[in-house]
Amino acid sequence: MVVMGVDVGIRVCGFCICRIRNVEVTVIKQGEVKPNPSQSLPEKLEFIFEGLKKELIGNGVEALVVEVLYSHHKHPTTLGVLAQVRGVVALLSRQQRVGFFEYSPTRARKSLLGMGSANSTQVRKMAENMTGKAFLSEHTADAYSLAVAFSHAHKLSTLRIAR
Repeated sequence: MVVMGVDVGIRVCGFCICRIRNVEVTVIKQGEVKPNPSQSLPEKLEFIFEGLKKELIGNGVEALVVEVLYSHHKHPTTLGVLAQVRGVVALLSRQQRVGFFEYSPTRARKSLLGMGSANSTQVRKMAENMTGKAFLSEHTADAYSLAVAFSHAHKLSTLRIAR
């Protein structure tokens, strides 16, 4: 199965496309979609949508994985913008008829590192150690951790069905 983990952001939207077999997660491609800061919000959302769509179609992605939204109460505007980017990703999933999955950041980091309280730098270092490849940024490493969380959840659901 080919899965795209997406670390949603309005300045940088990181993605990691992975092939999953059992719990083996192999990186196919990673990248970032970076809208021009001078663009309007609708232009940025369109740019992200089109950039991710190109990667999704070009790599035969079967599922999109994102983080469940969370924002500190002191930054409600950030939550609103991230929700819009996440909505664009959800729409892409629907339009392209691929599965849409979401996991908490804690679950994704726990799947990768064994502890949910890790920071993005630790996630990147572990992802690089596991894959033997350099990650472009912490955004692409976070996207990889989402793919790993998906692989674990997918494996568990397969085991439950097999019973």
